[in-house]
Amino acid sequence: MPISFEKRDRIVRSGLIFLVLAAALAAGLHTVGDSDMGWHLATGRWIVQHRQIPGSDVLSFTSAGTPWIYPPFADVLFYLVYNVFGYAGLSWTCALACLAVVAYLVRRGDLASAMMALLAIGAIATRTGARPDLFSTVFFALFLGELWAWRRSLHSRLWLLPLITLFWVNFHPGFVAGIAAIAAYLLLEAADLPFAGRRQEARSRLRRACPWLLLTVVATLVNPWGPKIYFASLGLLGAGATRGKLNGNVAVAELRGVPISTHLLYQLIDVRHAEFGFTWLLALAVIFILLAVWKGEFGTGLLVLVALYAVLIHARYIALFAITVATLSPMLFEVIFTGPESRPRSTPASRLPAPAVLSSLMALVFCLLAIVQIVGFVSNRTYIVFNPDLRFGTGLASWFPARASAFIRRELLPGNIFEDYELGGYAAWSLGPEYPDFIDGRGNNPDLGAEQFNLYSADPDSPPWQTEADRWNLNVLLVATANLRGMQNIDPLKFCQSTAWRPVYMDDVSLVFLRNTPANSPWINRLQIDCSRQPLAPPPSASRPALHDFYLNAGELCFILHRDSAAVEFLRQADVLYPNDPNVHLLKGLLLEQQQRYADAAEEYRASLAINENSGVWYSLGRIYGLEGRNEAALQALERAAGLSLQPFNTYMTIAKLQIALNQPEPALASFAKAEKSSPYRGAETLAPEVYAELAEGQSEAYRLLGRWSDAIRWQQEAIQRTPSVQRRWERLARLYEANGQLREAAETRQRMLQSQPSPVPGMLK
Repeated sequence: MPISFEKRDRIVRSGLIFLVLAAALAAGLHTVGDSDMGWHLATGRWIVQHRQIPGSDVLSFTSAGTPWIYPPFADVLFYLVYNVFGYAGLSWTCALACLAVVAYLVRRGDLASAMMALLAIGAIATRTGARPDLFSTVFFALFLGELWAWRRSLHSRLWLLPLITLFWVNFHPGFVAGIAAIAAYLLLEAADLPFAGRRQEARSRLRRACPWLLLTVVATLVNPWGPKIYFASLGLLGAGATRGKLNGNVAVAELRGVPISTHLLYQLIDVRHAEFGFTWLLALAVIFILLAVWKGEFGTGLLVLVALYAVLIHARYIALFAITVATLSPMLFEVIFTGPESRPRSTPASRLPAPAVLSSLMALVFCLLAIVQIVGFVSNRTYIVFNPDLRFGTGLASWFPARASAFIRRELLPGNIFEDYELGGYAAWSLGPEYPDFIDGRGNNPDLGAEQFNLYSADPDSPPWQTEADRWNLNVLLVATANLRGMQNIDPLKFCQSTAWRPVYMDDVSLVFLRNTPANSPWINRLQIDCSRQPLAPPPSASRPALHDFYLNAGELCFILHRDSAAVEFLRQADVLYPNDPNVHLLKGLLLEQQQRYADAAEEYRASLAINENSGVWYSLGRIYGLEGRNEAALQALERAAGLSLQPFNTYMTIAKLQIALNQPEPALASFAKAEKSSPYRGAETLAPEVYAELAEGQSEAYRLLGRWSDAIRWQQEAIQRTPSVQRRWERLARLYEANGQLREAAETRQRMLQSQPSPVPGMLK
């Protein structure tokens, strides 16, 4: 008996929904790799052990006692899950959260919801990691979904909102997103009031909804800190940076903006790209805004516009943006294609308003897309290419220095321990409470971030490191090197060669250094190793992904330590296991560049970019072009790097200097302006005087090339104000005065240069 077209169409749509849910589970089920996971677990452990909620910092020795407000119960829940099920339990918690959000988005069973939910999966999965932010993603989906259904006169449960809020406000500061959803709902209803045909329904809905909405707002006060909890949300909203402090909006990856570049056009057609769905949601959001305005749905258009703006300035809102578009767009399709008055709002569309054959065809296309996504996650291709911190499955991510932490505990090394911002959370969890952390993702002592930035470029035997070690009584340095971390912050080779610090432990993902003091000599004499000879052996009975991780990370570490032959062999074995790993090609390129084989290095960089465009690889390629004297090609590559970078300050500085070398002063000034805008020290310029002196001196040179002598002198004066002890800047100012015919000022400037305490510069602008 032949199957009717309607039944066949229903089967196809049911199959799509099943595949969408399978894709959500596959995307959410991965190893626990978030850098903030550790301090959340450590906080949960402290609360359970002490049976009280901390009101000040209890994890870090550098900010102990600093007032700290953070909803506590998600941390407790994560800790209890870990105690019962281990890291595998945390992985499954994340997977089920991702699945729950997507299942809620497709609950009505229509094709449009299924398609939009599939596009949103990648964004949702990034914000359902093992951290309390997971609950904000889940609760926001429920908030917005119920409010939107109420507005469309569909079945809705507004009574859920106050109940959800009681949990939300005690789980994560992102509860303010729920308040924002309420404000958005009120905006949508207010947008209907000017229209006579919509006014009565809008007033009726508002009158019935207001008691529940007021109760929801009141519920936010039911927490250990009352109204003060709202202050804890400022940092989450990206408003945590203050004058004189490190700009967390730039320094923290998730508070940076989403780069807009021509690369997004490629992501629209590359179905295997990790951000394929998110990029389509960006494009669809723009289309929805225009069509909503065209159809008179001004409130809906404004809401999507706000969500789009939020995600473009702060990547942290990627999941909230995706949920907003996925929630609003299916019913917006109905309004756009059928008109707001042509059908009852209580009748949801069963499929897209398009011919039946096209509807089924689109469902089949999205079924194939879902299968591609599932295969990408399960095979680990998505992670290897786009997020090497994670792998499909359960457990702890391999980049964490678990063996190094166990070594520190086993050998009872003396505290305190220095680790970088990204590693601090795990250090608090794996080494605390016996070893409090130096710094972690909470940012309780923002000045420490600036100190770390400055220390990374300093020699380990230099006075800055000596001063820092004395100030905090530092004895141990814990360094993570996996997934290119060893080339981003601390240089392990310098510490291996240091006299002030001695290496005592090394594996493929981490090193431990002990401060060389008489008190530490018993440990150093017994444990000291030679970084150039320390063997690196793969873990026994390792899976294919684990072996690949080992060979890649060992290859990177050997490259950093100038063990080139070992690096080549490790990278060869990594390439055999996963031939399409862009980081393998990147490391090969760096090795070849180090050997001055520039043409071969450029070929490896291009091979890496062919798999995944990355700002760091474009920067490396630009550096190669510059070494070859291909300045225009170098400039183009650096522009691509800046366009893709979440923190492009150094790239824009390099571009500006190259433009000056090419006698392009006006473009150089524009690049310097972009560099200043993207600086992690905005509002805290005094924390990095050399950075801003270099920026000012570069602008001075650009104005000199333009023949604008007064501007050139003014910017050079600012460079000296930033760093008055740097004599070469005084000499350059004197030469600028001479070139402008101001001989007396030039002579006075050179006289000031010779003084130990420079006085204000003659003629300096106030």
